[in-house]
Amino acid sequence: MTDTLIVNVRLLDPATRLDAPGALLIRGGVIAHCGGAIGRPDGAVEIDGGGAILCPGLIDMRAALGEPGYEYRETIASAAQAAAAGGITTLAALPDSLPAIDDPALVRLLRARGEETGSLTILPYGAVTRGCRGEELAEMGLLLEAGAIGFTDGQRAVGSARMMRLALSYARGFGARIIQHPEEPTLAEGGAATEGELATRLGLPGIPAAAEEILVARDISLARLTGGAVHFAHVSTFDGLELIRRA
Repeated sequence: MTDTLIVNVRLLDPATRLDAPGALLIRGGVIAHCGGAIGRPDGAVEIDGGGAILCPGLIDMRAALGEPGYEYRETIASAAQAAAAGGITTLAALPDSLPAIDDPALVRLLRARGEETGSLTILPYGAVTRGCRGEELAEMGLLLEAGAIGFTDGQRAVGSARMMRLALSYARGFGARIIQHPEEPTLAEGGAATEGELATRLGLPGIPAAAEEILVARDISLARLTGGAVHFAHVSTFDGLELIRRA
């Protein structure tokens, strides 16, 4: 394989805390060297990066894919193209698709479909509850064995305190984590924006900040009770952050 030298780039590597201008040499499909002083090997193809950032592939921790169920909106193939355009090589797929990712076969399918693109790794979340409906726990153990990386009901909160307690306890036994959408469902229902002056002027139905704070506080208490691990996705209020910071 021909050597490739990428020059005039800003090199970023969080693992080694590298942040500096330089170049990167690819030999045999593998990064051979990177830094500020790299000579050009004979016959190497040179690419001018134009001052762009060159870094390890980005990871999207919370992606709602159109496939399965909403292929008219997006397929895994088109998602891979969009991800590549944004420098994303790995994404964690939410399970509230159609059908929901509550079956081990669907976890394996998503992983395989990602590999087929040749550019995108898909790491599926498994559903906390069957169908993401909040009524009955999904088979977390089987989903983990199939390759799920954690558990969430996606854009739906696990609203029942009893169900969340069971989920945290069950997931703890597998060393797994519950990712919660932090909005108390009955307060957030029908809302489109955080309650306040701006929402009122725009005519948008509001969601009180308390909806987030209530669920964050509840689930911190349940995590203490069960010893389970919970991650709050897209926290957006000051008091929500303060609760997490104190915990």
